Amino acid sequence: MPVNSSFFPKQALQGEDLPSHMIWSDLTFDCIKIIHSKALAFKEVFNVSDKDIIVKEDSILINKVEVDGYLGIVYSSRILPAKASDEKIEYLFLLENDVVESLTFGVHLFRPDIMVRNVPHQISVDPVSEKISSRILVKNLGEGTAVIDIETTPESEAQKHYPKFFENFIQEFIDGIKSSVSRLKSDFKQYGSLLDKLEIYLTKPFRFDDESLRMFEKFEYELSSAFEENEQFAKGLVEMLAGTILRSTDFSNVYQFVLDYVNSIRKEKILLRDPFNVISLVEKPVILRVKIDCIDLLKQKCESIELPPISVLSEQSGEIALFKLFQWGEE
Repeated sequence: MPVNSSFFPKQALQGEDLPSHMIWSDLTFDCIKIIHSKALAFKEVFNVSDKDIIVKEDSILINKVEVDGYLGIVYSSRILPAKASDEKIEYLFLLENDVVESLTFGVHLFRPDIMVRNVPHQISVDPVSEKISSRILVKNLGEGTAVIDIETTPESEAQKHYPKFFENFIQEFIDGIKSSVSRLKSDFKQYGSLLDKLEIYLTKPFRFDDESLRMFEKFEYELSSAFEENEQFAKGLVEMLAGTILRSTDFSNVYQFVLDYVNSIRKEKILLRDPFNVISLVEKPVILRVKIDCIDLLKQKCESIELPPISVLSEQSGEIALFKLFQWGEE
């Protein structure tokens, strides 16, 4: 077979870049025509000069490759109305308008699809036993992992906040990070500005707005590049974070809280950006109003969902973790 090797991803998150390549030998052609669905868009080509490629909305024409035997193309995938879609792309090697070789690839494009399936009008909570009468059912009907943020709205009587032990943990963590970052900056002066950004991200809340997501994506790239070029810096940073966390007097409480959270989500493709929030309970009904914000693993925003008001009842004062009022997926 003239085409010795080829690659095109079989599945991808919508919005993700799709690298592809093709290697051939003993194949005579005068152009390559690529026909693809409108869910894909040309992004970058390798081994082809600009003057030898014509890009249209749903097709690409390559008149010549620079070195015979190889073609590499990167496509970007679009965010589609459907949460999942099967798309096709076809490579045609033409000689005098006749097809001398062809290959067809299929790609499954998907994204998360967060749905609220049940919102009880009333939830009864025992803050001691943590027995809860009914829960808000949230399910990810899509195939991609969803990272969600549960926000209490300004109209909500119950407002989310951190429990005291976590506030103590955070303060110890912030103090430890500031001290440790100063030491790292003296050892790795070339990463001073990067460590300043890291300190901000570790000690201040992160939001899901577009500008914050763009800035964080840029920071992630810079940090990843620094790790790749300097193994000692990566090791020093990991040791700093681990040491700061383990030295906290409230680490065991935080660990148990995380364990409860992990057990609650089980194998569902739903992650909470910040699971350490609680609401206060008093000996009378309080109205809870929440909004669910969502991003996928490419930090692309999903639709926000605002829930109707919920009356939360308790016979005694206390606190309950906000995530425990939710059921992630079916039992």
